Amino acid sequence: MAPQALLLALALVVGLVAGAPPASRADVLELAALHALVWLVVANAIGVLLALLLVAPGLASALGPLTYGRWVPAHLDLQLYGWCSLPLVALLMRWLLPERAVGRAPARALALWSAALGAGAAWWLGGHSSGKLFLEWSGAPRLLFAAALLALEIVLVAGFLRSGPRPRVEWMLGGALLAALAVVPFVLFWAAKPEVYPPINPDSGGPTGVSLLGSTLGIVALFLLAPPLAGLRPRRTGRALAIAVVLALHLAVFSLLELLARAGTGSASHRDPVQVAALASLVVWWPLVARYLRGFDLPRETRPWQIAFAIWAAVLVATGVTTFLPGLLDRLKFTNALVAHAHLAMAGMASSFLVLVLQLVLRDGRLRSVFRERTAFIAWHAGTAVMVGSLVALGALEAADPGRLFRPDPASDLLYLARLGGGIAMLVASARWLGAAQGATQGATIETRVAAALRPSAAATAGALRRKEGRCQS
Repeated sequence: MAPQALLLALALVVGLVAGAPPASRADVLELAALHALVWLVVANAIGVLLALLLVAPGLASALGPLTYGRWVPAHLDLQLYGWCSLPLVALLMRWLLPERAVGRAPARALALWSAALGAGAAWWLGGHSSGKLFLEWSGAPRLLFAAALLALEIVLVAGFLRSGPRPRVEWMLGGALLAALAVVPFVLFWAAKPEVYPPINPDSGGPTGVSLLGSTLGIVALFLLAPPLAGLRPRRTGRALAIAVVLALHLAVFSLLELLARAGTGSASHRDPVQVAALASLVVWWPLVARYLRGFDLPRETRPWQIAFAIWAAVLVATGVTTFLPGLLDRLKFTNALVAHAHLAMAGMASSFLVLVLQLVLRDGRLRSVFRERTAFIAWHAGTAVMVGSLVALGALEAADPGRLFRPDPASDLLYLARLGGGIAMLVASARWLGAAQGATQGATIETRVAAALRPSAAATAGALRRKEGRCQS
């Protein structure tokens, strides 16, 4: 059944996304935003289904072989490679592609990306997976997604070379970035192989404070790069450079701690004060990133999302450090509290940042007002807060009495129901954004077609007037 489902998904997705080729960079950016929003809605719908199955497990019998375990990788990977990745692809396109006449290649690269995601979803629902969290790519979709990444790399390199004169520093940074991205398709294709390393490593006790520091600093670098890649310039170059130097020094400290850990001279336990201090050092980046972003003339409509991003980031850093402490982590690490932390990071902080990125990328186009709707904004963040809060409460109950996981429990059922309500609110918000984006692009398309249809008659009318004026003068 899996091959047929795979082919069907490929045909449907390619048919949906392959249309008239965009004529300019602005059209490509809008297309990337639409792809991102489509996958956000699809992934959120799957999330609502998963939450519903936790409230009413008996409904699983109606799904046949499409069990909870098959829907989970589809939900996680469509969020990661769809919603979380495509806004960043749009950011790269904004910086690297020429402003006009980008041709058909970028649209085809986006179509191939979405086709690979659709094929992957069909593959996972068919019961096929590498078994690795967020690297479930296997079989034909693994090859297809690697091809999509490689196609995007080729498009970005070609666009960068045709983008016209740039300052030397931009050529250097662009070349370095493209060189780093060039290895991603091959690394991902290799890392997804089950034999490379086991999905569950018996020699690992999980993330350490140092490893969490390193991965988070990479995300901080992305926060700092977003405004310049979107074409904005800092009002005070010195302040931006100073913050970049702080990041470089922090990365150097991480590298030293990582070398000590690998050499066996450092402890990897969360009871080691060095590990706790390494993670706690991330606290300094909350005010630094906020100060950095204030140094740019960001569009006024981004203000609510800047505030949301700052609030979710503050809560994430505070709870991340406290839950890593000895004693507390031991009680919470196998409960829904860590699921809450993941949703706090992705639905709260990361999604707020991704919307901010899309607002910067689309600030001059037809979709600049998509995320300004107050109702959808409130629905998204209220839904996220309800979901995170209910999962934290579940985690606290499970930590106090692990037996709740194995017996009927009214309190847990009520919290799962609240989680479902939060998921529905987030699905509604994402659907409203997608509807607004489709309406804006379709409306503009109709206006363009009407203008094109009226252009010949307007030209004919102008010609007739000129001839009449000539006869009058004669």
